[in-house]
Amino acid sequence: MTNLNLTAEIFVAHDCVDEADAWYKRGDVYANLGWYKQALASFDRALTLRPDCCKSLVSRGAVLVMLGRYPEALVSCDKALEFQPNDEETWVIRAAALHGLGRYKECYRCCDRALGIERKSLWQKLVDLTTRCCAKLKIPSF
Repeated sequence: MTNLNLTAEIFVAHDCVDEADAWYKRGDVYANLGWYKQALASFDRALTLRPDCCKSLVSRGAVLVMLGRYPEALVSCDKALEFQPNDEETWVIRAAALHGLGRYKECYRCCDRALGIERKSLWQKLVDLTTRCCAKLKIPSF
């Protein structure tokens, strides 16, 4: 085990509610390191333990977008939206998956939905969402 893996394991072990939470946190660490395949495996394991865990479903969708596996990302996002239909981040990740598939009108509708969830200034909402999602997906924002 490398020092980085050991550090990740120690981080994950700290303050976990249960095993599903530990797998989610492990996946989050891997995703932040850009280790998307390991992150995906961790989120999948978390979801076998707690299939209704929205944060695992959303993070799984984000990782699948990063891997270019857009149809699977849509499935994860749609499942998360069954549990939390007003989650802005899920709508934005769903939009990214649709964009990757070239389904631009649907992508636009998802962005519009994300922007309309808690109305504040349209521009500020777009900046906030873009910044958060770019940070989560480890891509540069404007």
